[in-house]
Amino acid sequence: MRGTHGWAEVARERKREIIAAIAENRPTRGPVHAELDLTDRCNVACYFCNQQDLRTKESIPLPKLTELIDELQSTGLKSVRLSGGGDPLFHRDVLNVMDHLALRGVIIDNLTTNGVALTNEVAERLVKNQAREVIFSLNAADAEDYARMMKVKPALFDKVVENMKNLVAVRGDSIYPSIVIQFLIDQKNVSRLVDMYELARSVGPDRVAINAVLEIPMDRIDRQVLLTPDDRYAAEPLVEEILRRDREIGMLQVDFAIAGWNEMLSAVRARVNTPAHNAYPIAPSFKNENGGCFFAWYTAAITGNGDIRPCCLLLNPSVKPLGNVHDKPTFAEQWNGPEFAKMRDEMREVMLMKNRIAYSPARFDVLKEPCVTDGLCWLKNMYFRADEEFYAELDQTLEQVRKKEIRWMFGGNKARKRAAELFIQEHPKLKKSWDWLRESSRPARIFLKSRLGVDLTDAV
Repeated sequence: MRGTHGWAEVARERKREIIAAIAENRPTRGPVHAELDLTDRCNVACYFCNQQDLRTKESIPLPKLTELIDELQSTGLKSVRLSGGGDPLFHRDVLNVMDHLALRGVIIDNLTTNGVALTNEVAERLVKNQAREVIFSLNAADAEDYARMMKVKPALFDKVVENMKNLVAVRGDSIYPSIVIQFLIDQKNVSRLVDMYELARSVGPDRVAINAVLEIPMDRIDRQVLLTPDDRYAAEPLVEEILRRDREIGMLQVDFAIAGWNEMLSAVRARVNTPAHNAYPIAPSFKNENGGCFFAWYTAAITGNGDIRPCCLLLNPSVKPLGNVHDKPTFAEQWNGPEFAKMRDEMREVMLMKNRIAYSPARFDVLKEPCVTDGLCWLKNMYFRADEEFYAELDQTLEQVRKKEIRWMFGGNKARKRAAELFIQEHPKLKKSWDWLRESSRPARIFLKSRLGVDLTDAV
């Protein structure tokens, strides 16, 4: 069973609580899922890792972790992801943390690790406690390229491969945990796609994930190492070969967020006559207008120094923390505090406006562009949109709220502003004219605000 960012562990009534809280603009009683980044300590310095720019030498002490787990479990925590700015397995008390999670009935939905410290004791606990998924960030087909990408000694590569094989052996016939080997490709290793696939296959995982490096945080190396749209032509025969080798096995999970690459992938799939194995389905009830993020009612990420972050994809220096678990006696005070409330306000606005708000830093204090602009965040696209009942109920609820809070008459200035902005967004020709007007005619906006009470200062 693969990880679901905890969604598979959430009861229907708890999902309804999330929907009701969105409608009423209030917090839920606590997160159902949490990312616990146990430590900022890591033995690697991957050039593509955004989280190392937040890296400290700190770890959350075991007493604080057990206290935190106890409190979160008491308000409904069902699962955690162990990942972070460092490798979670480098926390000195990681075995005790795993034992305490099991004691409280909290599932490890996902463990993401480079695998160096995945000892036999860790493997045994993952299997015994029915962890849902372990992702090994291997990223390379041999020791030399591993050292280039991870900035470590080449000898660690063989150790990681052995640790992966050991977890497969310890798991035996169990379905827990699902084992994923992940590779990241760039200009220097894209030619090794077939070698990557064969190496992973020799280990015996459930899935082989292949993605491209998309960003180089802080420009720490030359950006020319990133793949370009034109590189797909050289990669196409290699992609075709691994799809042919995987056709009867179905281990590959391939997706390329580079212009033109997924079109190439689709064409190769058709030629090879192989489906998109391991794809994430979308329920008929899902509508893109309801596809905004709801993590402010669902989850939180806590880093090794105790900082509370909006989510695991916003762990970088440009995103300020929502608080710190060491600053207040309980996590509930943070969850119900002003920073989470601000994030909920912003997420709710995106939902009410049918996922059509254009991002601007002036408009959003907590959210960043991937949170607002459709298609830029892969996380909210993956695990949730197959839930037919949830999205049917969310659609029904949001429609009722929109009728009350987006209206031209009797709703106040904010409701009129929403109505005007949404009308513009839903009519492309009008939006084009409005964009021109907004850029060239400040007096028109002043007139609308002063005479009609419609404030479109931030509208796009």
